[in-house]
Amino acid sequence: MKKINIFYYLIMCFSINSSEKIYYDSDMFLDIGNSLEIEFIKDGELYFRNNNYIIKKIDIELAYSDTEKKNGLKYRSDLKENRGMLFLLKNKEEYEHINMKDVRIPLDIVYINQFNTVVFVNKYVTPMKNIEIINLSSPIKYVLEINAGMSDQWGIKEGITKITFK
Repeated sequence: MKKINIFYYLIMCFSINSSEKIYYDSDMFLDIGNSLEIEFIKDGELYFRNNNYIIKKIDIELAYSDTEKKNGLKYRSDLKENRGMLFLLKNKEEYEHINMKDVRIPLDIVYINQFNTVVFVNKYVTPMKNIEIINLSSPIKYVLEINAGMSDQWGIKEGITKITFK
């Protein structure tokens, strides 16, 4: 078994908060990002409606603060089928900053306007990549991230499906 020099061990311990990747031996490295796992925290429930009929209810985690929006669903290995993250946007440009960097699961990204109507669904967005910025004619008030394929399975339709949440 290889002995780790105490000096390298101390450097690793002190550096753990300052760097995502820490090199402490020429043969090994520790990647904190790959071992980090963030749990889902239920903040409320969201209802999808088509023509005033509820088509689906899901649990949601809210992203309201800048930090919550920046992190989104990063460092999560899975998202249960009946869950999603709802981003509450302060201005119409904020949705352009949502990306899939460090997101491990494929998603459908649902864009919702000020009238709580779904205006666009970006389906099967690949993990770990930047999202192409979409020019939408309607101002976006909310962005909802759900598992890839759920928007089709649940019958979410652009211009028809509305949301309510509590």
